Amino acid sequence: MDLHLKGKLAFVSGSTKGIGRAIAEALLDEGARVIINGRSGTQQLADSLSSKGEVLAVEGDLADAADSERMCREIDAMGQLDVLVNNMGIFNPKPFAEIEDSEWQTFFDANIMSTVRLSRHFFPKMLERQFGRIINIASEAGMRGLESMVHYSMTKGAQIVIGRGLANLTQGSGRDITVNSVLPGPTLTEGVSNWLKESAQVQGKSEEEFVAEFFKETEPTSLIQRFIKPEEIASIVTFLASPLSSAINGASIKAEGGLIKSIV
Repeated sequence: MDLHLKGKLAFVSGSTKGIGRAIAEALLDEGARVIINGRSGTQQLADSLSSKGEVLAVEGDLADAADSERMCREIDAMGQLDVLVNNMGIFNPKPFAEIEDSEWQTFFDANIMSTVRLSRHFFPKMLERQFGRIINIASEAGMRGLESMVHYSMTKGAQIVIGRGLANLTQGSGRDITVNSVLPGPTLTEGVSNWLKESAQVQGKSEEEFVAEFFKETEPTSLIQRFIKPEEIASIVTFLASPLSSAINGASIKAEGGLIKSIV
């Protein structure tokens, strides 16, 4: 299927690895011009992906207000942005009572304010041009409120609300602008893959055995009973970035393997 993304300019925050990188590569495969982002090693990755299409790099820390402003100016100089994917984020399991004020602020700045600052800069430009896509990579944690990561869950819930609020601002405009949130479940990123290998080895089990026990004990409501591949999330995001997805606006799209027992 032709997703009509050829020549569109997309920016994917936090795209040097994991879900963000998979999204960047999927967009490139559809002919989009893609700006990747990270705090380091960004240009090297852009060079390595250049065989796939036009890859640009903007390096910096989106948790920092001044750095975010600089990066927005750099993106503006690269052309009119058609697609904004707010993927950058941090997570860290920690007991609620041990999460200090400073860590709450760190998570707020990284996971929420990066989304706010980028959207605040590019959303009005999309309204003016009458086309745009904003996609927030939230998490099923934003709906479930994981007890092991309450601070992370809070930020992901906020991303969902921000997405819906921005979508509301497109109502009746007649413009082809959509804002949606994607809610991945446990995903097999590089970090998770390393953790799986190490944990399985420590317990003297195969990775397959460890994964089966993990989902049975930790995520029993998962319908797929496995980790999601970053490429599976990227396929959903790429469709949402496409002009073909115009009817989907203000949605929270669960891509969590059926963890959440809800029909809405």
